[in-house]
Amino acid sequence: MSQIYFNLEGVCNYCELIEHLKKQYGTNTKLGEEKLKKIIKAIKIAGKSKKYDCIVGVSGGKDSSYLLYLCKKWNLRVLAVHYDNTWNSSIASENIRKVLHSLDIDLYTLLIDNKESDDIFKSFFLSGVPEIDAATDLEFTLTLFRAASKYNLKYVFEGHSFLTEGTTPLGKNYFDGKYISSIHKKFGKREMITYPLMTF
Repeated sequence: MSQIYFNLEGVCNYCELIEHLKKQYGTNTKLGEEKLKKIIKAIKIAGKSKKYDCIVGVSGGKDSSYLLYLCKKWNLRVLAVHYDNTWNSSIASENIRKVLHSLDIDLYTLLIDNKESDDIFKSFFLSGVPEIDAATDLEFTLTLFRAASKYNLKYVFEGHSFLTEGTTPLGKNYFDGKYISSIHKKFGKREMITYPLMTF
């Protein structure tokens, strides 16, 4: 791996990065708990005159489902946001429905055309690039931003842990709207119409 190096104790730069982040955010410490309480207080103040306090991106998986539960526990008025690229499993869709119903949370969904979505995925398969799910990752972010803009919300929660995921070799995964459209232009067959391309 080209971007890795080890210190004198044999610890790699990715492990060092995680330790730095744990310190910065106070993970599993009293300091981290106090920081979180301040953030929750700021969210409630910012959402005072609005229908919702914040947005939570949902996938139907355990991370985002648990995050919804925590937000309700913290007495935040949540709008759940989902980007549907038509590749949801039936279990994921059912999880979203059950969790939102039991917690009494509203849902904002952006759904794209199934054939268009399949063609975009096929383009990435054919291209052989490592970030095969880039089109979904980027548009999930755009969907969160669109919902935040529509409801004039400043705070967005997205449930995953930097301790267990998200440490990609530096310089390996880069993507933006232009990158996605260029891959699709080269390998795709259908026009992008419903896919909400996120550019700078």
